[in-house]
Amino acid sequence: MSDFPIIIPLCVGVFPKFEVSSFLYGRHQGKKEDFPCIMFVIKAGTHTIVVDTGPYDEEKATKLHVPLKRPQEMEPVQALKSIGVDSDEVDLVILSHLHWDHCGNCKMFKNATFLVQKDELQYAVAPNPVQQTQYDLGFEGVQPSWMEVLDQIQTVDGDVDDVVKGVHLVKLPGHTPGLMGVAVETQKGVHVIASDCIPLNVNWLGDAKQKHIPNGIHINLEDFQYSFEKLERIANVVLASHDFETLKHKQYPVLDE
Repeated sequence: MSDFPIIIPLCVGVFPKFEVSSFLYGRHQGKKEDFPCIMFVIKAGTHTIVVDTGPYDEEKATKLHVPLKRPQEMEPVQALKSIGVDSDEVDLVILSHLHWDHCGNCKMFKNATFLVQKDELQYAVAPNPVQQTQYDLGFEGVQPSWMEVLDQIQTVDGDVDDVVKGVHLVKLPGHTPGLMGVAVETQKGVHVIASDCIPLNVNWLGDAKQKHIPNGIHINLEDFQYSFEKLERIANVVLASHDFETLKHKQYPVLDE
């Protein structure tokens, strides 16, 4: 068995017929596609780490935000069980940011410490009114999911090396002020779970107009450019957060290519 960490992507819901241009800075307006919501599990030594907890249930998601489809096998508890993980045994959860579709199931991790960037937590309390619904604010009687585990949250400020050996926290602002990726030193180079800095592979691969394409949902384009340049420096492989391509492999690194 390798001493290097491995990354396992799990589909925990699908946005059906979602507007493509929302992810691609206005490109392909009117085009609709299905996009997955991905929870990542990192197995590093004796540690089981979860990166993002996915969206909450179909009914609530559809009522407050956009339609969500989640059959039984995509329920977070079931998805984790399919790879032999009990949510009660997870000791660390890394929240890339606090948008509703990335932190909707925090309370299922009863024994975990949650890590989030300090300025992401601060912003989530009082975001720009245009984007407040992304943080589940502005809805009568609705409490943001991350508040349910507030006593388990620890903040970090910027990059953090070796939160667990070979697993590093990497600040990648732009989509939100405190978006955080996770850089994992695998057997085949550094793989970065880039969250919504790179929702789709094409965001990273770019097109004829731009080397990299910002997420259409963003707070600061200058920060986005900084994050793209940072990923260029540190990443051998970038894992997108809402792309079925990410789910084509059961684990990373891919060793049979």
